[in-house]
Amino acid sequence: MLHDEARRLLEQAERARARVAAAVGGATLTVGTLADSVEEPGTRLSTAFRRRHPGVDVRVRESDLDDPTTGLRAGLVDVALTRAPFDTTGIELHVLRSDPVGAVLRADDPLARRGALHLHDLAGRRWFRFPDGTDPVWSTYWNGGQDAPRDGPVVRTAQECQQAVLWNGTVGMVPLGHELPDGLVAVPVVDQPPSHLVVAWRSHDTSPYTQSLITIAAALHPRGTSHQ
Repeated sequence: MLHDEARRLLEQAERARARVAAAVGGATLTVGTLADSVEEPGTRLSTAFRRRHPGVDVRVRESDLDDPTTGLRAGLVDVALTRAPFDTTGIELHVLRSDPVGAVLRADDPLARRGALHLHDLAGRRWFRFPDGTDPVWSTYWNGGQDAPRDGPVVRTAQECQQAVLWNGTVGMVPLGHELPDGLVAVPVVDQPPSHLVVAWRSHDTSPYTQSLITIAAALHPRGTSHQ
């Protein structure tokens, strides 16, 4: 309850700050990020964007895992570096990369010794889950394709996901290649669709800086695809 109220107050303050910046007329771009999604692509994007727009003030807002749009739908950011799938109503996106996913397990879990897993191997296990009200498309994907919430602890951050596995022996999904703390492993889940790293923006956003960042992202990742 306190976390939700604090977040609402923070979002109100961020909206007010955005309105002030717009009124002043300064050149700004607010980029939303989700956990690790800004690392490798963010470095390349930021370098190219700064080279093209050295006078633009770029602000970065990191979001918890319960908002895959990182504030885009709420109007808190102009563009998002995040992961799909999620509800794309009113939002367009360009896929930068597609990553296979795996199950996060304790290293002493019997399944951790497997070379690969299927979703049915995880049936009956407790999963960490996102809070009520989280985007249902997003929640279903990270819930192994199951619409109904599973039994398990509620998490909002990547650290909370990892700690839920360490302390409670729960399971969940993570893009493969992530560095995990000692005591945890990720085993590929072969029948789970890949997680798409994307750049996303509001469908009718005509801001030149938003459009420029999208163009740069598409140039840096030409094999990606655009969706609406």
